[in-house]
Amino acid sequence: MAGTVVFFDLGDTLGVGRVGAGGSITGFDPFPFATDILKRLKDPPPSGLGLRLGVISNTPTGTTAANMAAVLGAAGVLAFFDPALLLYSSVEGLDKTKKAFFTLAASRAATSPQRCVFVGEDASERTVASSAHFATAFHPLHLFHVLKTMP
Repeated sequence: MAGTVVFFDLGDTLGVGRVGAGGSITGFDPFPFATDILKRLKDPPPSGLGLRLGVISNTPTGTTAANMAAVLGAAGVLAFFDPALLLYSSVEGLDKTKKAFFTLAASRAATSPQRCVFVGEDASERTVASSAHFATAFHPLHLFHVLKTMP
């Protein structure tokens, strides 16, 4: 498990995004379990697993990294993620229908795709991640099972 990097989808995986009238993300409401899971993954051993965490998220056109930092910061989850591993479709010009988005994520993590896990509720997005050689989990709680199976 050492060297594994976990990337999360945001909406409907870690919480629910709030979208304003202009289509911009105005807030994020983490699910009750999200903070505890992120802490358990990020904290160093023996209390946690000491993993690097990132985000791969489709965001509305025009959404900036600064906007997402403010939203995730206000939600209390930004500090769990490595700033270099926050990938948003509106910033990168790619979305989760493209294998290249996942390849970019592994490159930013400076690791092989086989050392990466994508956690997302959408089966088609997990299929694309798998095609990029990521391990996948359909739910943050399922992630712990997936991590046990990784070398």
